[in-house]
Amino acid sequence: MARVLGAYREYEGEPEQPTAAQLDVGYANLVNCDPDRDIALVHDAEGRLVSYVRASYEDVGDGTRDLVVFAPTDPDHIAEPLFEALVDGSERHMLPWAEGLSRARFRGYSPHPGPGEEAAGEARWWEERGYVAAHFWASLVRPHLDDVPDLPLPDGVEVRPVEEQHLRPIWEAHQEAFRGEWDWHEPTEEEYVEFVDDPLRDTSLWKIAWSGDEVVGQVKSFVNDEENEGRGYLRGYTENISTHADWRGRGIAGALLAMSLRELRDRGLEQAALGADTDSPGGAFHLYTRLGFELQAYGAVYERDLPR
Repeated sequence: MARVLGAYREYEGEPEQPTAAQLDVGYANLVNCDPDRDIALVHDAEGRLVSYVRASYEDVGDGTRDLVVFAPTDPDHIAEPLFEALVDGSERHMLPWAEGLSRARFRGYSPHPGPGEEAAGEARWWEERGYVAAHFWASLVRPHLDDVPDLPLPDGVEVRPVEEQHLRPIWEAHQEAFRGEWDWHEPTEEEYVEFVDDPLRDTSLWKIAWSGDEVVGQVKSFVNDEENEGRGYLRGYTENISTHADWRGRGIAGALLAMSLRELRDRGLEQAALGADTDSPGGAFHLYTRLGFELQAYGAVYERDLPR
């Protein structure tokens, strides 16, 4: 499954590659998804895994239930008949989860040429099924770690080493930073366990900004050694970036990101990457491009409301 997901991510232009260890942790902490009931594996005639489909649902903050179709496929097998079969089966499987609700919708994900561009491939297949591109994300890479600026934190804000007792307040601050934003949902304990057990977690790379006892900003970088070895580059990820809503616009995210880039450089890495919501709060997408990140690819979240 990690191989298929990695190949699919590369196809859609998302650089981050999953590891089997990461999937182990994720699937041990699934929410609203029973692996024995809601996951199917698809093999070719030789018995090689070429796709899998995972059905789940998520209740978002506005009271809507999203019925999520997730079906990464080996790029050599991406074709409309298989796509239609996977989505048809997922939709039928999930319909009972919408019974009695005031609002529910199907959701899927696809590579996309970008906002305002004509859909092609999977994106076009979603649209032919009545789905609409509701949101866009982008994959960005900083191809080198030269010329990283030294940006100051505001007065009264400092970065401290991460200790084990800091993990929950750091995680809770990140969740709270996006309250009320698009797609936000109440965090679950399973998500916290997955965060703590992440095999790529390296708190020595994190840059966490504090004001007194409050976390006001964070960048939680990591390095995927398996990916770097397999692809022949030295890349780190400056991901999981957030700023407390009351502290936005004061340069905290930019300062922490610049610190993170220098940290990666000092550890011998040569590139950095991240994924960004194109409508993220505080204009984060534009901050990343100003700090030298270059757009690699877009993706779209597709949605279709179920009749009431």
